[in-house]
Amino acid sequence: MRENNRPRRRLIVLTAVFAVFAVIIAACGGGSSGKSSNSSNNSKPKAGGKITYGLEAITTSFCLPSAQLSIAGIIPAEAVYDTLTEPDASGKTVPYLAKSVTHNSTYDQWTITLRPGISFTDGEPLNAAAVKQNIDAWRKGLLLSFVFTDIANVTTPNDMTVVVQLKRPWVVFDGYLWSTGRVGIAAPAQLNNTATCDRNMIGTGPFKLKNGPSSYDPTTGSIDVVKNPNYWRKGYPLLDEIQFKAVEDSQIRTTQLQGGQLDVEQDDTGKNLNTIEGLSNISVEKEPAGYRELGHGLINVQRAPLSDLRIRKAVAEGTDRNALNQINNAGKWDIANGVLDSKVLGYVSDPGLPQYNPSDAKKQVASWKADHNGATPTFALATTTDAIVQQLAQEIQSEMKKIGINVTLPTPVLQSALINDAIAGHVDAFLWRNYPGLDPDGLYVWFHSGSTVNFNHLNDPEIDHDLDMGRITADTSKRAGFYSDLDKRMSSQVYNLWNWYETWFIAHNNNVQGILGPNLPDANGAVGNDKPADILAGYHQLIGMYRS
Repeated sequence: MRENNRPRRRLIVLTAVFAVFAVIIAACGGGSSGKSSNSSNNSKPKAGGKITYGLEAITTSFCLPSAQLSIAGIIPAEAVYDTLTEPDASGKTVPYLAKSVTHNSTYDQWTITLRPGISFTDGEPLNAAAVKQNIDAWRKGLLLSFVFTDIANVTTPNDMTVVVQLKRPWVVFDGYLWSTGRVGIAAPAQLNNTATCDRNMIGTGPFKLKNGPSSYDPTTGSIDVVKNPNYWRKGYPLLDEIQFKAVEDSQIRTTQLQGGQLDVEQDDTGKNLNTIEGLSNISVEKEPAGYRELGHGLINVQRAPLSDLRIRKAVAEGTDRNALNQINNAGKWDIANGVLDSKVLGYVSDPGLPQYNPSDAKKQVASWKADHNGATPTFALATTTDAIVQQLAQEIQSEMKKIGINVTLPTPVLQSALINDAIAGHVDAFLWRNYPGLDPDGLYVWFHSGSTVNFNHLNDPEIDHDLDMGRITADTSKRAGFYSDLDKRMSSQVYNLWNWYETWFIAHNNNVQGILGPNLPDANGAVGNDKPADILAGYHQLIGMYRS
């Protein structure tokens, strides 16, 4: 079963979906640039111009406390909203909209000090009250409530300081003030009006809606933003305007980029990368290895027959992951055996995922059938409308038939609908991509038994223990041990079928530059010495983009 991813247009209903809020904390694709340009255009950055940016899915709401933001929603949110923290290129979480974020000795109290002189695009000042309102709204949000369940209370000792008291230690809480751009700080005016909160996007970010709420069409995914002339990072953004356009089929996005209907597009399909890298007018910035999300088949372990470990093992042993990798990625992506990429704390090279072995898979199926009066094990594989996803689903169906498992393919649905069905537990399995992050505490919301977005519907005390201890333990070596145990448990129990590490890339016409953005701001708001994170699960800065 192929992936996500973090769910996505292609089955993979993204990733990252968070649609569902993959609180991918402190996560950052650090270090080396994944750049692979076909162009040697190194022109001097200049202001002005408009670009059209192709997204992989429609986002139906930007009321951030309750929004289901996949990467297709995170990118336009990045344009309008700033987050309190950001990751740098080394993977360290650093202040962004905040001037400083500090903790006490026991990690159960965090103090956020804001940068002075910043305003929302409606003129309201950014102050402690506004930040507290956002955090309190996250705590009540349908999807974010579990993410921030460890917050006990939020106080504002003065106009520029917010104190967050936790119920227990949380050693990487500051990473959740970024959460891959999903927790941008929205203006009180947006949050206060529940009737328009979903479309009246107001932030402190580098861009604002061109014509108010009418600039965002949730039926088509079109969002038109223009430069914020009062942005606190002086001299930025460089572009005058960005039009975001949702094109859910990845191959059509590639065609439109080639034809000039799009200037920039996001993708993580190796097959499309093969096409793009052969075009002289297109350049590519690629995500570096180490912190990538996982393309996988996501399994609801509460629904029969996948609730039986024998069937899950049979699915793993009967799936030719190399064949799926060829269909989706022209064989370009690295096969994965566990939930952690190679640079993530706790990584294990062989965590125990059953390998391709059709003969043993048939034995697992026979054992199950003997206990079920000879019935044929059957499950449904839900899909999105993406053409490549459909090819993957058909290949999986064919492979499962060879080992005695019947896979049905329901009518494809949009990514947003698939996410809703997954949350409700109405699907047996689907292709997904998710789980990037420098720190594995980001897995907490996906696998803990109490989580709203526990799509697997896991209720495993061993998994819960590792996640809880990893969160509260400051000692890095001990934390690594908890996450290694989690990695082994996830793979040996085949809670998901890991396929490959997703390598996201941003493809762009050669006359569009600055994809990775300027250095992060220093304490005074000027461009500093710290480089921002490279592309992570499709996320990147927008403020430094320009037309050459």
